[in-house]
Amino acid sequence: MKPVRHQIITDDGSSTLRIEDLKETYHSRHGAVVESKFVYINKGFEYWLEKSPAKICRIMELGYGTGLMAYLTFLSSQNQKVASEYVSLEAFPLSDTEMEGLNYTQFFDKEKSLLSFNDFTILPWEKQHSVSSFFYLTKKEVKFENFVTSSKFDLIFYDAFGAHAQPELWSEECMLKCYNLLNDGGVWVSYCAKGSVRRGLEKAGFEVTRLPGPPGKREMLRAIKL
Repeated sequence: MKPVRHQIITDDGSSTLRIEDLKETYHSRHGAVVESKFVYINKGFEYWLEKSPAKICRIMELGYGTGLMAYLTFLSSQNQKVASEYVSLEAFPLSDTEMEGLNYTQFFDKEKSLLSFNDFTILPWEKQHSVSSFFYLTKKEVKFENFVTSSKFDLIFYDAFGAHAQPELWSEECMLKCYNLLNDGGVWVSYCAKGSVRRGLEKAGFEVTRLPGPPGKREMLRAIKL
């Protein structure tokens, strides 16, 4: 059965979706845009840029969701003038109707973007799109456990729902799969700070750091493939 999702407004004024059956939101109630920028752009993408001399960043996102993180990465790639190949996995894509009411367009300066958020979200699935000369997007409708690729990534945005809602995605097996998907020196980043997840990452071979979290969350995790 398709989950029932409805929109809510978070503390920074940006919208997100809530699934009542799971008691989960797609983004933090303390701010959808604020959290996404802090965890995945500031502590993920920008961190990788600081430490890597590479000319291109290959990113895998678990949980395309509303498309907000992919769009923020697109904007950051444009600003930094660093090419990004972005592969996003989503088991249950949102409908056009669910996407239409999201208010993210008011948070972005259209003149600085080559593509609006609304145009970005309607790009077809299962093919690579050259969104700009710096950003290449592929959206794949697939569960993480069924995702098979010969590609390696530099950065993983791990944004599954919480462990109480999707425990299978926070298992030691999934952390090991992430490790194997990354290049040496690759970065895994998530809003999650759960002790069992940290231990699973360490068991897989990662060096794990607890970082101060975004508003409303004390800590988050970042891990490096040694």
